[in-house]
Amino acid sequence: MFDRILRSLALGAGVVLLGLLGLVLFDVVMRYALRLPFLGAYEMSELAMVLIVFLALPYCAATGGHVAVDVLAPVLDRPGLRWLNAFIHFAGAALMAVIAWQATLYAIVSAQRGEATNMLKIAKFPFELVTAACAAMFALVLLVQAWKALRPSQQAEARE
Repeated sequence: MFDRILRSLALGAGVVLLGLLGLVLFDVVMRYALRLPFLGAYEMSELAMVLIVFLALPYCAATGGHVAVDVLAPVLDRPGLRWLNAFIHFAGAALMAVIAWQATLYAIVSAQRGEATNMLKIAKFPFELVTAACAAMFALVLLVQAWKALRPSQQAEARE
């Protein structure tokens, strides 16, 4: 169920990316071919980028899509590497939980103030809430990965 939610978030990011592609294409055609620039394109692009990044972030983490460098792997033994990996995932989960909490507080204040974009007057708080929710999902993914890192792998148990 959790994997299905992550995949649907990533799919949503892909849909927004396709929409952004259409928006940029429309803006370029209007600006250079017809000399009628779409004044809200920049704002819509900014908001779309927020959605693209944060909707895809939890799925990317769950599938190991981030760049990882194993500097200490040759130096540490298996238990030491496992504990370090778990610690890093727990620290990342704590950081993302704080980001989710602060983004939620920021969205609440933003909604109370009625903050919106300059040209199109699009409310900002829904995008800030998406940021908070996806940061919380990323924290959950990191907690799951920390738990998996602490458990000895099935292959190591089979060798022993």
